[in-house]
Amino acid sequence: EIQEDPRQEVCMKMLDDLAKQLEGYSPKMTRAPKAAPPKASSGGLFGGLFGGSKPSTPKPADAPAILQPMPGQIGLYLWGGTGTGKTFMMNMFYDKVKVSGKKRIHFHEWMIDVHSRLHKKQKGSSSNTNSTADDLVEQVAADMIKEAWLLCFDEFQVTHISDAIIMKRIFSVLFELGAVVVATSNRPPKDLYLNGLNRPLFTPFIPMLEAFCQVHDIGAEVDYRMCSIRDDEDDRVYISPNGPDEKKLLEAKFAKICGGHVRFGVQVETQGRRIVVPRVAENSDVAWFHFSDLCDKPLGAADYLAIGHAFHTVFIADIPRLTMQERDQVRRFITLIDTLYESHAKLICAADLDPISLFHVTEEERKTSVADEIFAWDRTVSRLMEMQSAAYLSAASRALSADQFLGQYKLKSLSDQDFKDLWRRYDQDDNGVLDMEEFQILLGDLMELQVGHRNISEELFQVCLEDLHSHGQTVTFQDFQRYLGDFATIETVIQEHLRPATAPQRAMA
Repeated sequence: EIQEDPRQEVCMKMLDDLAKQLEGYSPKMTRAPKAAPPKASSGGLFGGLFGGSKPSTPKPADAPAILQPMPGQIGLYLWGGTGTGKTFMMNMFYDKVKVSGKKRIHFHEWMIDVHSRLHKKQKGSSSNTNSTADDLVEQVAADMIKEAWLLCFDEFQVTHISDAIIMKRIFSVLFELGAVVVATSNRPPKDLYLNGLNRPLFTPFIPMLEAFCQVHDIGAEVDYRMCSIRDDEDDRVYISPNGPDEKKLLEAKFAKICGGHVRFGVQVETQGRRIVVPRVAENSDVAWFHFSDLCDKPLGAADYLAIGHAFHTVFIADIPRLTMQERDQVRRFITLIDTLYESHAKLICAADLDPISLFHVTEEERKTSVADEIFAWDRTVSRLMEMQSAAYLSAASRALSADQFLGQYKLKSLSDQDFKDLWRRYDQDDNGVLDMEEFQILLGDLMELQVGHRNISEELFQVCLEDLHSHGQTVTFQDFQRYLGDFATIETVIQEHLRPATAPQRAMA
């Protein structure tokens, strides 16, 4: 639901002005000639990025010209607390802006793509044998801007040294070629990578970002994602505390989806690494992990992204209370939730405490520490809360294919909660009834599950309507429950309708 918010109105005016500005903007896609580089060091890609070995007789060089934005190139960097509508506004801007060469992506994913391309450039071509680290970064930037020059980054943040050391180099090329950046973040540019390893290697990027983006503090006080939490405890997806009864509940939820058909030790591959998944449902892409499987091991954003892409539902058992003593686990858990959220995965978990209390930080730590985890946790709390909301769960269910969604249920013995979950998928406008178009989506799913296609003839549709016994052009929840409650009859009707005609009937036709 859209609510009036003066702070968001200011942001939307800025985004609207930028969209109009970009209609008349064209990137130049060329760079000024550069001086011959010094001899490449032998330190490899990251050795080159760190500077490699010093030349024995350094030559004085002219100071490089300060990169300045072209007319119309200045983008926008929106920052503010969690749940203030940043992603919502970004999506509206992206959908509206009349630019063909545009890309909207979570910043984590984009950096993974950058590193993947760098790795391929370094290893995959003999022509790159003598290339410096700068050369490889420039080649990647040139390739990427051909795909999109308007880059819309959600959750712009820097947490790893491997990202930090190439930020200035790759963005200097992108900006020189004419790229425009629109970004959302939880913190201002000056606080990016705060307290990070070798941060002086990153800080030159900050004034460049500020030169090419108008920086705006949203300053909103309301977390809109906290406004739609479901009250029904029967279908909890975040279960706490984590006592014996709660452990049994989580196991029961997983067992119900699997129906006794489970695979063990399945592996997900990403960037040459294999992640072991302890348990996977055979009938739908649903995975089971313990917290230790995901956060006690040296996994990163690419690993979690692979999990989010492989499974539409992820169970996580035994999430413990966290403190700064488990800083590595906290950092990984933050990244895990970010990637599952961006993948629109459904999270079902059991934790020792509610999201707000799960990460304990003392007042002294909060006052004196500059750890990024403390700052980022608010976003994690907000996302954990939103991932329990009716809106998020409905969107997640509607994104699945018919076989993945319906494969989670025993359609011939549905529980009251099953009917509610199914209704959530088909009441797509959340108005409490199904119209004929929504009812047809349901029939299409049932057809696809049984016969592999969604082609519903008018005759079959009318037969199903008669079996529904609905009054008027809408289907109530009671009608829906009564209709699906006799799934054997639905199967028979579909099969009889699709059964080939007898030979005499075909002759008469």
